[in-house]
Order: sequence, then structure tokens, then C-alpha cells
Amino acid sequence: MISFCRTTLILIVIATLPALATAGKMTEDLAVRAASAPADQMVKVWIKAASAKDGSALRAAASVRAETRTERYQAARSELRVRHENSQRPVIEILNRLQASQHARNIKGHWLVNIIEAEVAASELQTLAERTDIELILAEPEIQLIAPDPRDDALSLATANTSDNLRFINADDAWAAGYTGQGRLVCSFDTGIDGAHPALSESWKGNDGDHAAAWFDTHEGGEELPHYITDCGLSSCNPNHGTHVMGTMVGHDDLTGDTTGVALDAEWISAAGIDLTGTSIVDAFEWAADPDGNPNTVDDVPDVINHSWGVNGIGCENIFYDMIDATEALGIVNIFSAGNEGRGLYVDGVYQGMTIRNPANRALDSLDCFAVGNIDATNATPTVYIGSSRGPSDCNEAIKPNVSAPGVAIVSCKPNGVYGTMTGTSMAAPHVSGLVALMRQKNPNATVREIKEAILTSAQDFGHDLPDNDFGWGIIDCMAALNKISAFNADPNVRVYSFDHTPVYPGDTVTGTVVLQNIGADVGSVSASLAGVNPSLTVLQGTAAFGTILERDTVRSGDEISIIVSDTVTGGTILSQSFVIEGAGGYSKVALLYIVVEPGISKSFVTHDLGRMQFTVSNYGTFGMAPGSFYPIGGIGITFEGGENMLYEGGIVIAADLEHVSDGIRNSAGEPDGDFSVLPGGGFEIIEPGYIAPQQTYARFADDRATNPLGLEITQESYAYTGPNDDFIVLRYIIENANHHNIGGIHFGLYLDWDIPYDFYYRDIGGWEFTSQLAWMAFKDFDGTVSDYRGAMVLDETAATAFTGLGSMVYYSGDGFTEVEKYQSLTDGFTTADWYKNSPNDLFQLLAAGPLNLSQGTIDTVAFAIFAGNSLADLESAAQRAQLAYSDIPTDVDDEVPSTLPNGFALSQNYPNPFNPLTTISFVLPRASDYSLTIYNVVGQKVHEVTGHASPGRVNVDWNADGMASGMYLYRVTADDMTASRKMLLLK
Repeated sequence: MISFCRTTLILIVIATLPALATAGKMTEDLAVRAASAPADQMVKVWIKAASAKDGSALRAAASVRAETRTERYQAARSELRVRHENSQRPVIEILNRLQASQHARNIKGHWLVNIIEAEVAASELQTLAERTDIELILAEPEIQLIAPDPRDDALSLATANTSDNLRFINADDAWAAGYTGQGRLVCSFDTGIDGAHPALSESWKGNDGDHAAAWFDTHEGGEELPHYITDCGLSSCNPNHGTHVMGTMVGHDDLTGDTTGVALDAEWISAAGIDLTGTSIVDAFEWAADPDGNPNTVDDVPDVINHSWGVNGIGCENIFYDMIDATEALGIVNIFSAGNEGRGLYVDGVYQGMTIRNPANRALDSLDCFAVGNIDATNATPTVYIGSSRGPSDCNEAIKPNVSAPGVAIVSCKPNGVYGTMTGTSMAAPHVSGLVALMRQKNPNATVREIKEAILTSAQDFGHDLPDNDFGWGIIDCMAALNKISAFNADPNVRVYSFDHTPVYPGDTVTGTVVLQNIGADVGSVSASLAGVNPSLTVLQGTAAFGTILERDTVRSGDEISIIVSDTVTGGTILSQSFVIEGAGGYSKVALLYIVVEPGISKSFVTHDLGRMQFTVSNYGTFGMAPGSFYPIGGIGITFEGGENMLYEGGIVIAADLEHVSDGIRNSAGEPDGDFSVLPGGGFEIIEPGYIAPQQTYARFADDRATNPLGLEITQESYAYTGPNDDFIVLRYIIENANHHNIGGIHFGLYLDWDIPYDFYYRDIGGWEFTSQLAWMAFKDFDGTVSDYRGAMVLDETAATAFTGLGSMVYYSGDGFTEVEKYQSLTDGFTTADWYKNSPNDLFQLLAAGPLNLSQGTIDTVAFAIFAGNSLADLESAAQRAQLAYSDIPTDVDDEVPSTLPNGFALSQNYPNPFNPLTTISFVLPRASDYSLTIYNVVGQKVHEVTGHASPGRVNVDWNADGMASGMYLYRVTADDMTASRKMLLLK
């Protein structure tokens, strides 16, 4: 029985390990060795390059990055490779120079971890250690087998029935329930395996013909096929160990029925690298992370790696922890033997403990570096075997081991086709590794954390007060652990695809239908209902039925949702209401239904629909808005040649510093930020033909709805073309500083989250081309074919930033897209230019100009082109033609012909209103006219007058009411035979 306190302790972080390795450090033992060695003596070292991120953060992010293990694997592998390649590049360059002078050799960088292996002359080590791009240099560590108890390593048996140890952990019940490890893959790092053993030969994955992806052996005299190694190059070898361990994971002979393995139908691979001279544990980790060397395949990647090794004398140095975090970010569970050094724990009657070696000693939380203790299950009440290493951790005195399993007199495979008993934590750990395979059979997409948590919280206490430093959190139970984890495809993932309704204004009743999309497993009896309270909304009809929604299917309800919007709501507000989606089998999810309340001057969007490229643009800094996108309110996104939309989210992002960020994309809560409001005269429509391009739009908006507004007024113009120019759209932004102070350091950017195509968003590649000055993304198919190119460039000046980032920053980090992340992306420059050009992932791009410095009342211009094509050459050609087209657009903003030719005279409400003391009065003239603007106080006295002549289009007149009394004023505009009046309020 598991007590409540044990399950609630599971995710408590006990402490953080001290940062023992800092930039410019050489381990003490290596420093002593380097100082005493001859200057030209070559020393085998590991060089850890400096990195801005740690492996545990990547591991945590990978667990929520995508729905499937395949997607998580490909995303994490790409990030690891790019991150480490860039961080190691300057270090490898200096090592290559040392190699040229014969002061270094055998240089090898690694993609899995940020480590470079090399032999370096002793005289060069201190100089290397002082470099800021090197975090740590250490002598190549000595990896040692966790040797079993030698007194129980002699018995040989001809046959092996199902062992008591397997029944004790309820493995037989799991088999009866259908969980045998079928279709799963386990791995061990060990001393070699008798691949011809009848209980192992049929389940070796190398039987498919790809031997290199199933057996890794780099020691001198290594062979292509799995074998046990009697001559390991050391004074003592253990040829039995690896075979016995693998037998406990998967051992099963179909002919005789002999069964020693927990996951009797799983396949296996192994790296022979423990206690073998000339091998590298880093190579073994890297091989296991991608055995066939093809990142597009995942069936070769093991579900679990079983470890029976450790290193003495390095305490809590972070040498191996990153390897563990990296492989677990890829979805591989690591299981460690706790060690067999528990004898002599009491000295003069005082318990010593802390006998678990690095790396199994790390304990950031209860799931970290999962170590397995050895219990004797032959007693009526299981006891800890005397030799089992125990906690607490010497890193932070946290509880170790994590769990326990039978490890005394375990019958399993031995070389030469026989069976025999062995004792030790090396015999206990493979029970847990085999259990991992059973759990992955039930749910192949279960994360590493979900698996460990299920094993830990289902462990049995057998009357002991747990957790403690003998048993950890308990003794594993296969069926209890399996019951803790959901079945494969048991979980649907239904989301709001769109809410279709007519435009909404304050006081309106919204009536519309909802479309749901399911990107998870099939689910029946789906219904949804509005829940919670929004004081601005009154629900009249808030439930809808959808029936069965199949995986990847989209269903519109026949029921209408009806909601009253309060007449006190400010125009331009985005309201949200919780929308609870439920289905058969207890499925439930809380989504949000968005309602955009149109302002008096309407927030709206239009779609350029000429030529081969279509593009939806709004008058509030947001693009796309297609069904299935982040903001599905009826746009078409960006399409090319009649294809599907490939823009998930887009908009402008403007920032001057970390605290002043205004944008039209999502915020830290994962909702539309809505920082821009439409200015007078800013409502817009397609003008066709325009005076410059076949189609063009005009809009004006301000960033006054931002948390900390910059005080900018922005005129947006967009241009679409036909003929040879029909594969790009031009966007121009005229930015005015409406403040009474200067603004410096403004970065103005275009955010584009392409999903090319939508269903394979994690297969995107892209980056920045310095020669053609364009940012691009494309789809890279599983066979390596690249297609569907999309791109953007800055037109009127040199780009300052072209940032390509992982979607995990925005969508899976738990904090949305924060202001800090937006600013950092805007100002990053070109560090990511080449990171993702060949490594598929879920990506976004942010292309920016700046910094701009605007004095009060002054303007500047930033322009972009967005283009599409079937190749990078197509994009480069479109970019050149976009530059030519932009050169035809007037650059004198004050004198240019307006983009919109108005149909009639219109007087807008002054902005801001109320005001103090400055406000802007805006009106639109349908033709060139003389005009007068007259302002009267409440008793009809004229207090101000402006006269002038204006061309057709908008006219903005500023009034400074400094010195005037608070109160209501009337303003009247007359132009030829046209006149209109409005009221405004001065509040001081």
C-alpha cells in the first residue's frame, strides 16, 4: 500500500547541486598532473565547452514540446546538435591549431553533449583552461563496472523456468494482461553479451541486417556481432555480467519456454564499453541516442538504457549528468544500478551511508538519475541486501536509491547458452529497465518523467516506512506501474478550430457556431459548454454537441452559441470565456473561446487575393488569422498557388527595451496581446486598383493598449501585384513618435511562425542568407527532399536581426511568449543564421530593423516583403523583384498620394479623448479642398481656428489646449460645401 505522503513527495525538488564547474577551470587532479608532466606529454582529456543552457531545462521542455515521442525526439536532437556545434566551434578551432603544431591530436566533438575529447600536450592545458569559452577540463574518467557479489557467480543451469523474482514483481500478471514488451527496444552499456544464447539470439535487433545499429564495440579487436569478452585489457574481467543483465531484461527461449526476462518479447541492442580499454562512454551514449545515424528514424532508438557502472572520486562533478539529461530529452529512460558497496556502512555503530557513486548519486528531485537498490525477495518480508549501496546522496543528502528490485541469487542467462545466478544491484536494475519496455508498449508516447513517476508512485512498501535510504520509494510492481500510465492513444487532444460569427460591437448579441479539431486519439460523444464568469458577457446558449471526432478530424457543431456582449465594453477589446470540452471515457479539456469586440473605428482585416500569393492583413498588427491557426477568426493566412495556409501566427513586434514591447502576437499567457488600437481614419479595405499597385491597403493604429506603450502611431500600407511580381507582398510601416519626448533604440520586427505544411510543422528548416539578405523556411521531408519555401526580407534598410527560434520557446515553455523573449529575439542579430538550415524542427522567425531613434513628432519608415516559392532560388528572385517594386513607392511620406482614395468626407473622433492637453483631430477629404477647423467652448465662444489647403485623403490637426479650462468643447470642420461637428472633453 502506498501512503499519501509518499505520492505527494514525488515532485518536490529537494535541493540544487552546487555549481562545481565554472569557466576557466581545470580539475585539481588534472592540474597537478599537468604541472608535473613533461611539457610535450599527451594527456587524454575531456573539454566541456561553455553553454548558455543546461541539459535539465532541455529535458523538461522536451516532455511537453509535442504530442508524440517521435516529434519530441526530432526536436530535441536538432536542438542538441545545433547548440553544441555552435558552442564547440571556437574550441575546436584552437585545438586544430594546436594539432598543426603537434600539441594536440585525436580531437572529437560530440553532438549529444557539450564535450570535446582530445589528447593535449600538458604544457597547453592551463592556457586552454583560462579560456572563457571553456567551462571545464578534466582527465578522461575511469569508468568502472559495478561488480556483482563474487560469491554468487559460479552456478550454471541447463534450463531456467519463470523465476520467482519475476513473479515477485508481478511481471507474470503484466504478461497475462498483454504487456510483454512487444515492439519495444532495450539497451545496455555493459561488458559484452553472448549474442548466440538461445534466450537472446532471436530478440537481437541486428537480425534485421543493420548490425551497426544494434551492437557497438570500439575496443581493440572489436567485432561486428555481439559477443562476450574474456580479454578486456584489465587485470580482471567479468565475461558473465552483460549476458546476465540482458537476460533479466528480455531473456526468453521460444523453444524451451525458459524465461528470465521481464520484457520477454522486446528486442535488444548493446554497447560493449564497460571495463574495456580503448572505449569511450561518450561514444556509447551518442551511439545509443541515434544507433543508425539517421535522425529521421526513431524505431532504432531504445526506450531504456540499463547502466551498471560508476566513477569513484569525482563526487558530484557534472561530467555525466548532461549525457543523462540529453538522452532523456530524446525520450530514452536511464536506469542505474545503485552500487554494491554497502558493506561496512556502520563504523563503531554509526551509519555512514552515501555509498552511491557518480552519476547515480545525483538527486535534484525524486526522479533524477534513477538508481535501483537490491532487495532480498526470498524472505517473507523483503529486506535490503547487505551489499546494496545506500543513500543519502553525497551531493545534497537527498534520498537514494529511487526504487528497489530483487537482486539476490537472480537466475538469468550466462555465456555459452547456460543459465546461472548472480547477486547485486546490477541484477536488480534490469528488472526496472524491463518494466520500462512494458510501459512503452502500453503507451509509446509516454515521457521519461511520466514513466519514472509511475514506477515510483506505484512502488510497494511491504510495511516499511518509506521513502528511506535503504529501499528508496519502494519495491517495483509491474502491474501497479502499468495501471498508473494511460494507454497508447487513450488521450484525445481537442481544440477550438474556429468560432464563426458576424462582427460584434458593444451591446450586440453574438450568435455563431464552433468548429473543433482533434489532433489526438479518436473520441466519442464530444460536447462543449461555456463555463466561468466574464462580467462583460452574458451567456444565452452556451452548449454545443459535436458527436465523434476522429483523430485529425474537424467537426462543426449544429448548435449555435449565443452570448450578449455588454454595452460598456471598450471597443477593440478581446474577450475570452472558458470553453470546457468533454468526451467519452472521461475526457475533459478547458479551452478558450475568443470574441473580438469591434471598436467604433472597426478592427478588421482584408485579404490580398491577386496572383499566386494570398495574404490576410489586419489594421491592428496581426496577420494570417486562418482556421486552425493560433488566432482563427476568418482570415486565410498566407497561401501560394491555391495551396493550404502555412502561417500559424504572424504579426509585428516593436520594442525599445525589455519593459516597452508592443506587438500583435501572443502574450505570456498564450493569448492574443492586442496591444494596438485603430486610429481615426484607420479602418480599411482593399483598394483595387491602387495608385501604386494593383491592390493595396491603408491602416493606422497606435500601441496605446500595450502594458507600457511606446507612444507610437503607425501607418501600415500593403501592396500586392500581378504578372511577374505575383509571388510577394510588400508591407510598409510609417512610424511616428507621438510623445513629447524622444524615443531611442526602437527595433521593429516581423514575426512569422510558418508551419510548412501544417501537419508536419516539426519538419521545418530555415535560416538567414547573408548574401541575399533574406530569411527563409521550408519543409524537409523524411527522405531529405526540401520544398515549399517561404521567406521575408527588410526592404528599406539592412536587417538588424534575423532570428530563427524553436517553437518550444513560444508554445511549450509554460509562460507563452514573454516580453523578455520577444525583445531578445528582436535584438539577437544573426547568431541563429545557420542553426536550423538542415535540422528539421518546429520553428519561428523574427526579422527586424533598427535600432531607430525618433525625436518627438518625427517619423521613420520600415518596409518588408513576404514571398513564396518552390526553391530558395525562387525566393531570391522574388526578393530582387520586391526590391524593384518597392523602389517605385514614393518615399516622401509627407507629400505622397494617399494609399486610400476616400469616397466621401468624414470627421473622426479626436484622439485621445478625453485629453490633457494634447489631442489630434482627423478628417478625410474626397478631393483637394480648402478647409477650416474651428473649436468652440461650451458657451459657443471660438477658442481656436486652423485653416489650410489639403490634397485628397486624411488630414491630421493637433491642438494643444494648454491654458484652457477643463470641460466640453465642440470642433467643426468645413471644406467647400462639406461640414461636420463632434464633441471632445478636456480633463485636467
